[in-house]
Amino acid sequence: MADRRKAPRFAFASPAQAHLHLTQDVVIERSSANQLTVLAAASSTTGEQLALRLRATDGRIATVPVCTLASRPVILDGGSIRYRLDLQVVDAGTPQVLSEER
Repeated sequence: MADRRKAPRFAFASPAQAHLHLTQDVVIERSSANQLTVLAAASSTTGEQLALRLRATDGRIATVPVCTLASRPVILDGGSIRYRLDLQVVDAGTPQVLSEER
């Protein structure tokens, strides 16, 4: 019983596939039909696939699949560090509207 904390508690019988959903607010600096530049609190790796949720002024929320082109740290006024992410829209078709909140 002395080493019970070091003993494995579980093991996967086969590799598992999963999706991890972490949310964070971003500030959109620039946008076009197929590219966006945002300021985020966390960095992203080049090629990482993300889902950007956008809220329109009429309350509709849409999800746009994007891919990270570049991520670089920036220092804002006051000394806080953010990351400028250049994002490419993966599917330039119609964004998926999730809900309408009014």
